Amino acid sequence: MAEIILYLTKHDAESIVDWINSNNDLAWIIKQSQDENTYRWKAVSELSSVESKDYCLWKIDSGPLHIPSGSHDIDDTVVLDPYSGWEQSLNTTDADVPWLGAGSPETFCFVFREDGKEAENSIGRSGFSWIGDYFRPVGIHAPDESKKFWECLKRYIQKNSTAIPWPGELGSGRTGAYAFPEAYSQLLQGRPKDVNP
Repeated sequence: MAEIILYLTKHDAESIVDWINSNNDLAWIIKQSQDENTYRWKAVSELSSVESKDYCLWKIDSGPLHIPSGSHDIDDTVVLDPYSGWEQSLNTTDADVPWLGAGSPETFCFVFREDGKEAENSIGRSGFSWIGDYFRPVGIHAPDESKKFWECLKRYIQKNSTAIPWPGELGSGRTGAYAFPEAYSQLLQGRPKDVNP
């Protein structure tokens, strides 16, 4: 799985959300409602705000969303109109994102954690992840559109953040993560960072 480790404040995260909102080929998958372990999900073009949790992004031109059947003998269900929403039952009551299967290269995960938990007043570990071509050996290929977006995302992050060592301290070791401006300023002032998600 491909991953980009980030350190963000809420202000930093909102700048990323604005950039994603401006991309017409991306949609956010949000939780519309929940009744115990039954969820209703919906695709939306924009988010107005961000909070510390997991988010699902859909690269629209990479292909449709699928709800896994849970059985090799039963085809997955295609979400016919993601913007109208769909229901899904999960084995949990605290999901932030839908389960779209282990191999869903048309989707990306964005995790935002402003506050850390490893040290007092630490900044949390945020980031993007993508399954990429992990399941290519079993016939699930990452669409070219998803690959292009991942490269575009990496360029955007490199242009708008500062490369920092990870897991080491600032000034030691090679690049392993990226800190956006406000978070980077806080790290320079000595705010500790979480190494683990």
